[in-house]
Amino acid sequence: MKYDLKDIILFTYVAKLKSFARAAEMLGVSKTVASSRISELEKSLKLSLLTRTTREVNLTNDGKIFFDYCVSIVEKIEHLDDFLEGYQEVNGVLKIVIPPYFSRYHIVPYLEEFLHKYPDLKLEICLTENPVDIINDGFDLQIRIQIPEEEDLEVAKLVNNKKAVCANPEYLAKHGTPKHPRDLLAHNCIIFGENITWQFKHKISREVTTLSDMSGNISCNNGEIIKELVLSGIGITLKSARDIGDEIAAGDLVVLLQDYEIIDKTQFYAVYPSAKYMSPKIKAFIEFFQQKLHLVENPINISNK
Repeated sequence: MKYDLKDIILFTYVAKLKSFARAAEMLGVSKTVASSRISELEKSLKLSLLTRTTREVNLTNDGKIFFDYCVSIVEKIEHLDDFLEGYQEVNGVLKIVIPPYFSRYHIVPYLEEFLHKYPDLKLEICLTENPVDIINDGFDLQIRIQIPEEEDLEVAKLVNNKKAVCANPEYLAKHGTPKHPRDLLAHNCIIFGENITWQFKHKISREVTTLSDMSGNISCNNGEIIKELVLSGIGITLKSARDIGDEIAAGDLVVLLQDYEIIDKTQFYAVYPSAKYMSPKIKAFIEFFQQKLHLVENPINISNK
């Protein structure tokens, strides 16, 4: 390359203003430096671009041709600067994929506040509990309960997914209350998706009990339907504590096996495409909901009153 981009910008200013002094002042350099740089530009191009008099500076014929190209370059740079300045702000369209049930109670209630905080941002929401091809499908972010296997995706933890075994009081009155995890094998357990292995650790002895091939007469891949089934008294299930807090407080559901911790590594994560610098709109979404969902441990009280 025979020229420096800064010299192109300087030359454009000198040509427009017909003055080295005024151009130098606008660009924050001395008149001497400006004149020297234009001379070096002419030397590198082997072209005479300007005619200089004591009163003003004018373009030569070659300078006029070169100036037309330079103006186009400078305009594109200015547009780029405008774009980059706007890119640092939270605006545009944020395309997200969120799980229906979790989002109904933990994302949707805060969206009005989120959009009020970022009025220049628009949301496009797709509802599914299944992983999607975020990059090829053109999404910015998905909320998942597991760390993705794809190498071109990054994750940010939103909130812990503490779980509890629960049942309707009427079901327990008919079928009895399990005292040990193995007692669940004698009950009708409603299974979420393919989650057929339940693990428990006793809070005092730290003994681990693993129940494989859990089964019942219903399995379902929708958390809201499972909660309704348990509320109706069909059986026992393993649910996210965040999903059943109100029902426990109201006495509609009972938490079982409270001497045990549920061993479950699933958390709620924001998953987004890998990049050297995180998009401001993705960063804004993640940080907002990390705060709202209490990334710093804030356990929900699921004890029966």
